Amino acid sequence: MSHRDAVTYNAMLSGYVAGALPDEAFRLFYSMRERGVRPTAFTFSIVSSAVGSVRRGRQLHAAAVRHGLAHRDTVVGNALIDMYGRVGLLDYAARVFSCMEQPDVTSWNSVMSVYKDQPLSTTVFRCFQSMRSNGFSVDGFTVSIVFSVCSDVKDFAKGDQMLSLCIKMNFLTNSIVSSAVIDFLCVSDRLSDAVQFFREMPTWASEPCNALISGYARSGLMEEALSLFAVSMRNGIVPNEFSFASVLRWSSCFGLMEQGTQIHCLVCKLGFQNDVIVSTALTDMYCKLGLMKHARKIFNMVGAKDLVLWNTMLLGLLQNGRAKEALVIFKRILKCGIQPDRITLFGALSACGLEGLVTEGMDIITLFKDRYHIMPSLDHYTCVVDMLCRARMFREAVDYVENNMPKFSAATFSNILEACVVQGNTSMAELVAEKMVMQKSRLSLPYIVLAQIYGARCKWEKMAGVWRSMENQRVKKVHSCSWLCIKNHIYVFTSEQILHHGKGATYEVLDLLFWDMTDHKYDPCFIEPKSSEGLGCVQLFLD
Repeated sequence: MSHRDAVTYNAMLSGYVAGALPDEAFRLFYSMRERGVRPTAFTFSIVSSAVGSVRRGRQLHAAAVRHGLAHRDTVVGNALIDMYGRVGLLDYAARVFSCMEQPDVTSWNSVMSVYKDQPLSTTVFRCFQSMRSNGFSVDGFTVSIVFSVCSDVKDFAKGDQMLSLCIKMNFLTNSIVSSAVIDFLCVSDRLSDAVQFFREMPTWASEPCNALISGYARSGLMEEALSLFAVSMRNGIVPNEFSFASVLRWSSCFGLMEQGTQIHCLVCKLGFQNDVIVSTALTDMYCKLGLMKHARKIFNMVGAKDLVLWNTMLLGLLQNGRAKEALVIFKRILKCGIQPDRITLFGALSACGLEGLVTEGMDIITLFKDRYHIMPSLDHYTCVVDMLCRARMFREAVDYVENNMPKFSAATFSNILEACVVQGNTSMAELVAEKMVMQKSRLSLPYIVLAQIYGARCKWEKMAGVWRSMENQRVKKVHSCSWLCIKNHIYVFTSEQILHHGKGATYEVLDLLFWDMTDHKYDPCFIEPKSSEGLGCVQLFLD
């Protein structure tokens, strides 16, 4: 073309973005500016959707400021808010919103979506109230965001208020709102109400069907979920990426390999194999089924990988005991310039724990604090404690908990205590159990362990005192159980059951697991406590 204007460049940029070619889109954007073609608001909106790293996001924001569009143009401001939310810079998204001269309903929805994904539920509720008090009319997308937050934090009172508002404003005909209502009813243990609401809908749409499929599966009704998926297709509803994501997620959770592979075939038939959302769901399914070869093949076929897909592969490798490969994935995430999140940190720390890389794990925490401004949460502290316990650094684990967790964490100390028992470190087990008893823990494990230690040393008075403390605290012994899935049947049994339904098949599978451990030269620790209830160990009685 002899002459290229902004419209021409925007058309090419749209093509690159739609084709998942972000690098080519940015090169064309730089070329556009070098040739003196002034970008429009639509240009920045297109390019912002291709941003996958913090560096490029800041560069694009700076360019929008220089062209005077960042704060004056509502379309550009909304695009920047969405962009910063996607790369994890919440503060930047909030600043863009506060500096906008004329925010609209989309602006409020965009910033509320960012807060929802963090998640910051109270901030979302405050934004919703401010939005209405400032005279903005809420739409279906606004209501669906608030409903989603109510479901996430299980605030059923606010959810019921939103349901009343939807009825008052006649929003229930909106398929997005209807799906949010169904999801909320399912989360609040009102599945029958959700089914009744779905049946009374005048027309079916993919979003409500997806919500009810997830509701069925969440309640353990996988047969009903797959049936609804098939019926919706017979009614002319073509599955979208979210339909496949819903049904694949729950198929993998219930170990339904045959159904999962059939859905994979349907994905290829309908041409969704290149969709990032569907590819992520397929990768997650094959990881949970232990078919890592298929998971890797799907993962490698995706050209423009997002953080969710990277995290899915990272955690999938960990679930299958491949910590070294998981660390390779973690390094590739950082090398690609993608902004990691808390899930990435959790996966990296877990991998270091499995490999015994204590120093590397501590360096990763420092890296996330200094470079990515991600402060560790309780889950991350638990990973560090597990990492130290695996390295038999029990004293360091106790000190780490006391220095980094101001409030007493019974669950974390319980993990240390279990590790001490498994590793046979009686002195540290006694120390940790005494700390938990002094804090009047409601868990039965420290009392039982401490009583057994005192009994082994013939300290009968102290042992009796521990039992009295346990009785005074009204602590109940926890009876754990094991479950095993063989074909289409799930067998549940406790350690006290010598004979149970399906025992022949169960013991055959356990025999196979035992010999597999022997072939791979695992060195399991066998604990024979006096009380099979107390130490929380699973005892396998093999024929």
